[in-house]
Amino acid sequence: MAMQVPTLFDLRPSRPVPCPPARVAPEPGRAVRRGPTLLAVDGDSLGHRSFHGAAAAAAEGDRRGPVHGFLALLAAVCERVGPDGVVVGFDSRAGLVRRRRFAGYKANRPPRDPALSAALAGAEAALREIGVSVVVPDGWEADDVLGSAVAAAGEAGWRCVVATSDRDALALIADATTVLRLRSGSANAVEVDGPALRREMGVEPGQYVEFAALRGDAADNLRGIPGIGRARARALLSAYPTVAAAVADPLGCRSVLGRERGQALLDDCADPSASLFLRNVELMAVRRDLPVDMDACRPSLDARAVTHRLAGRGLSSVAGRLAASLAARPAWAPPPGDADVPPEEWPG
Repeated sequence: MAMQVPTLFDLRPSRPVPCPPARVAPEPGRAVRRGPTLLAVDGDSLGHRSFHGAAAAAAEGDRRGPVHGFLALLAAVCERVGPDGVVVGFDSRAGLVRRRRFAGYKANRPPRDPALSAALAGAEAALREIGVSVVVPDGWEADDVLGSAVAAAGEAGWRCVVATSDRDALALIADATTVLRLRSGSANAVEVDGPALRREMGVEPGQYVEFAALRGDAADNLRGIPGIGRARARALLSAYPTVAAAVADPLGCRSVLGRERGQALLDDCADPSASLFLRNVELMAVRRDLPVDMDACRPSLDARAVTHRLAGRGLSSVAGRLAASLAARPAWAPPPGDADVPPEEWPG
């Protein structure tokens, strides 16, 4: 995939920064986004990475723990994006609606390690203490918070960058929305926009859910249509805008997929009540209507308060970086006669 980002997650202690901090400048060579940007973060994705990363670091003598790792990862993402607002979503603590709809949803995963649950709770508490907007939707998942954040940002006239390792978020890509995919090894991340998705997957963002539903998702215990993997799903959605359009043309569908595989898809879609494809679409589709308060996403504490509160939690080593990215910034008056200053207030 395009646009490799070297050394994204640097967990070294940072030096103190002056207060008030300046806005983090975009990386050289990156396109400058116009308008304010909301960063929507998958808290469970960062939490899993920091938890396992902390275990590996502890084996080498680094005892700073998973909450420090979580905040360091978040700081690195903020430095990458330079957001004007941040929201972090976590999976529901209660039973998932998707699991009630299909008992096998994620049933192949082992029970969550209690230590991981404690680390996620610690990260959530630290975020709330420094004024970061946290959303934990009853019955829904972090993905649904991300989708709803994209919708809220669009209504407010903001851009949105979604930070996650979950491929389902690729369906959220739009002109004003990109996905920063967090990759394994915590060394690189890839920012995916529409052209990058087309190059890598061969589908449009609006086709991604159907693309994934055709091939299934082993991680979520969702079987796809027998014999249809990534290549055939891409071929079908290159020939037809939707699966419904392909099914409406049985001869063409069998021609693209091959006789047996095409017929398997036709048979599956013939009975909506038992269709694997339609079940997958329902379970993979991300909600976009959960409440996300854009005002709450704006930084609310000054840098000194952020630094002080993190120091009180024994997290001084990452406090400077987070204060630079997540603290409220003063409204500096522009120099007289500066014709290039931005508007006094962005929309929303």
